[in-house]
Amino acid sequence: MASKQVTYRQKSASSVMASGEANATIVAEAVTALLQPLAKKGQQVPDTGALVHLLCAALDASANKMVAADAAHEAELGDDTAVRTARDNAHAALREELVELREIVVGAYGSQAAAAIFQGAAPDDPVVLARFAGEVADHFEKNKLPPPRLKGAKLDVAEVAASLREKRDVLEQHLKSVQREVREAQKTLAERNAAVTAHDALFSGIATALSGLLLIAGKPELAARVKPSSRRPGETAEEAGESPETASPASPPEK
Repeated sequence: MASKQVTYRQKSASSVMASGEANATIVAEAVTALLQPLAKKGQQVPDTGALVHLLCAALDASANKMVAADAAHEAELGDDTAVRTARDNAHAALREELVELREIVVGAYGSQAAAAIFQGAAPDDPVVLARFAGEVADHFEKNKLPPPRLKGAKLDVAEVAASLREKRDVLEQHLKSVQREVREAQKTLAERNAAVTAHDALFSGIATALSGLLLIAGKPELAARVKPSSRRPGETAEEAGESPETASPASPPEK
């Protein structure tokens, strides 16, 4: 889904382009009528209609670039869900095994043996939990367990340590994947923000120019409709719900 800040800007850009394309001929005729009598010998009055069409094309290209950057960022954010879910599942599986294993050690070998192996409760933080699991596996191998309280309750230390390290490795891989997604999301966000900032600057210039040309053409109502907002970058004053009396200084680009 497109972000609101981009949707509003796209709507205003479409409004300005539609007005420009529809009134290019009227603007050209008015500018020619104004400037032709003032032209010196050999001077040509610029083709203002062609200029308006080109400015609209430039605004369209800018809006499309902004929308594409926004879509890329939203798509990147959408990719994060599966990666984070996989990390959470791996975290839950490892933590559950650690909790159950501690209970087994306490029941089979006593709390003193458990304290030597599990130096604290299983952490909730997945990064800390991965490190904790590795430490528990090491302690299992380094600390000799006492005779079990119940006959046949003996644990296979090598098997337990291997299982913990396997689940730890899976969790660490998912943690790396999450960090990669975070970096990628930061990159697409920066690209989206850069596209928005560039579009805002171009929109302001083109909308202001077109508004002035429509005034020259004797179309003050149309000029007011394409006038850029003084407080919401990338939008027309009309779309922002402004009037000349209530307009205020422009605010900085949205982050």
